[in-house]
Amino acid sequence: MMKRIILLIGFLVCAVPALYPREAEAKTEAEKVWERANTLYINGDYVGAAAFYEAIVDKGYISGRLFYNLGNAYFKAGELGRAVLNYNRAQKLMPYDKDVTYNLAVANGYVKDKIDTVPEFFLSRWIKAWRSSLDSNTWAARSLVLLAVALAGVLVFLLEERSGWRKVGFVAAVVFTVLFVFAVVFAAVEKRELTQASEAIVMVQAASVKSAPEKEGSDIFILHEGTKVEVLSSYDGWTEIMIADGNKGWVPANSVELITY
Repeated sequence: MMKRIILLIGFLVCAVPALYPREAEAKTEAEKVWERANTLYINGDYVGAAAFYEAIVDKGYISGRLFYNLGNAYFKAGELGRAVLNYNRAQKLMPYDKDVTYNLAVANGYVKDKIDTVPEFFLSRWIKAWRSSLDSNTWAARSLVLLAVALAGVLVFLLEERSGWRKVGFVAAVVFTVLFVFAVVFAAVEKRELTQASEAIVMVQAASVKSAPEKEGSDIFILHEGTKVEVLSSYDGWTEIMIADGNKGWVPANSVELITY
């Protein structure tokens, strides 16, 4: 009986990768543009390299490495806002990549605005760090593995006659079901943050933050290129934003760009 259950567990776990088709190979044209962009970057033509990387993005290709290279090209070209924007895009796709994290930190060091963040409850901060340690696809894949193990635990509980193994099966089913739920929630949240971005980067050298969505509104404070903000709402060509310390205001919509794809 146990041998059959073990074989079933192995089958369920091995079957998970089959549910995720391999990424389609890049088209020859895109590969040529990629190689051209890399060559321009190596030769020091950072503006030209950025243009070719952007051409790949315009064709609908999304890749952490692509946005990382694009961020590097913009940083070398002196376009801080676009560098920070694309490093953030890369980090969303490759949250555990040390090069992306390092280069983003370097770029943020050049941002003029040094804003103190509102203290966050340690448990919330820990859960967020755990969730963002993997991307949505990885969490989804792990959720299927956890579900397979949970189902195997249920089978052990139902089919095994010995009480010891029944207890093991019951505990495994409960524990891995809870972990499965966590993984599904984390995958959903990461997917939502990836596709429905609420964070943006200031793209102009200086943006006056207004008290109301109109030119006549009072100036509250000024933000500079590269600063990250949270987008709250939009109205008639204006975007309501909030910075890390909780202060809010309105800026022209074209002065910020969402960290999205």
